Amino acid sequence: MNSLPPPLPPSGPGAPGAVKLVLLLIVLLTLCLALLGSAFGQTVPVALNLPATISADVHPGATTLDLPFSISGADSLQFDLIVPVDGATLALLDPAGAEVLAAGDPSLAFHPGSAQQPPLPGGVFVSPTLADPADGTWTLRLRFPPAGVPTVALGTVLARSRYQAGIAIERNTLLVGEDVSIGMLVLDDGKPITGLAPTIGVGIGAGATPQPASDDGRGADGLADDGVYSIDYTFAAPGLYDINASVTIPGAKGPVLRQASAQVRAVAPLLAASAVRLDTLRGNDNCVSALRVSVDFNVLQAGSYATLVRLSAPNGRSIDLRKAMAMGGAGATVVASFPAADIRAKLAADGPYTVSRIDTLSLGGDELTLAFRKLDAGSFDANLAALCTPPILLEAGLLATPVLRDGHIDSLDLAFPLTVATAGFYQISFKLIGADGQDIELVNASRALAKGPNEVRVNLASPRFLLVDGPYRAISLLVLQGATSARLANLGGTPAYSRWQFHPARAGDLDGDGAVGPADAAILAGFRGARALVPGDRRDLNRDGVIDLRDARALQSLR
Repeated sequence: MNSLPPPLPPSGPGAPGAVKLVLLLIVLLTLCLALLGSAFGQTVPVALNLPATISADVHPGATTLDLPFSISGADSLQFDLIVPVDGATLALLDPAGAEVLAAGDPSLAFHPGSAQQPPLPGGVFVSPTLADPADGTWTLRLRFPPAGVPTVALGTVLARSRYQAGIAIERNTLLVGEDVSIGMLVLDDGKPITGLAPTIGVGIGAGATPQPASDDGRGADGLADDGVYSIDYTFAAPGLYDINASVTIPGAKGPVLRQASAQVRAVAPLLAASAVRLDTLRGNDNCVSALRVSVDFNVLQAGSYATLVRLSAPNGRSIDLRKAMAMGGAGATVVASFPAADIRAKLAADGPYTVSRIDTLSLGGDELTLAFRKLDAGSFDANLAALCTPPILLEAGLLATPVLRDGHIDSLDLAFPLTVATAGFYQISFKLIGADGQDIELVNASRALAKGPNEVRVNLASPRFLLVDGPYRAISLLVLQGATSARLANLGGTPAYSRWQFHPARAGDLDGDGAVGPADAAILAGFRGARALVPGDRRDLNRDGVIDLRDARALQSLR
């Protein structure tokens, strides 16, 4: 016999509270029954301009699945989602709960797994690019028939922004005591953003105190207005350091916050420099024969090491010397000498010359490890005039001056510097070649030279100028006196003179065969309508500044 239903709650005082309790129980029971077929993923924060992975388990019997993710400051949004359950539909909800992409939206592509070989369950949803997505938590909502087996829905979300920010640092492993430039790179569509005020904090764990970073080209910042805002930092102890940077960018929709982070490890150096000594070596007449850098190392771990010493000039040029040696526990000294000839040829500028970098690598193990670094280790107060001069000093610096005749170039005056330590007669020769390496002339410029700087001048008129275009280059300079010689591969070049600018051996002879004929008329026809070159152009026979039919008629009269 069925039991009777329980009596209704009594009326009177307290009855409304009892009714509310029953209704609450009914609502909770309904929610529990609904949740038996539902599942939720954890909210995934999506960093800008980096793909983020979202996933959630699909349990047997489940019919719905929500995958939430949060974005902020994005200009566009795109996703793809692998759903290994047949019959699934997908909707995208914005932070207000409104459907931005409804189930069956034609812009939401679906690639069925059944089309694969072998066939797979479910498929892949691929979204269009959505512009200006709102800040907040978005939801990918799946609905499908009851799942038969446990599986996983897996997707990728990409939120893009025109504003990009990142950490700029030379490498991820640094040395204790090393002075390092740490930067925050800030870009707008790939272009540097200037005039900002970022902060960068460096520390272990929560111990990072933000400090202002600058993009003014001074101090730690190597180049002004390149979008890299830098600070100078010295790692005081070994450990794993967090770098956190933040910047506010003025945007059309209001301020945009961008943050960037990185981790670097500071390790104890394998070497320590007890002294860096700079010596100026002198030659005859007290000239500077070489600049010598000596580094005294305390070796903390014996092994094989390679050291680079860099000497830099104010013009930005530098010379690198490398030394490799085994270093034991008793200490070691690395010596790098920069000869005067190298300083003159490679730096080509007055000092002061700075020892801008000393790097030592450990050669043991499977990879090279930085064992020591010192920047701006000192400077030499010297200039080119104080450097010792070799017996014959050759310097690139050809100067070409056209000599005109009747409005055309008749010859070229060529001049170049030559410094000798002893006065006397010197054999001097070089080769002049055309733009494509064609021989023009082997030039003999032998002469008597005074002690010290000289200017060698030679006038060159060659019929080859009528056949070969410039610019012309002077190469293979050779200077001899007795047993002393010097060579220079490339002396320099001339402006881009054209063959048509040189004085003709015969007016109208354009092909250089000594006669005026049909071949010359064909050449002239190929330039019809062109502007004449300055100075002189032997194609412009009537000298009106244009190569045209009137020049062709003039050519006929010269045949």
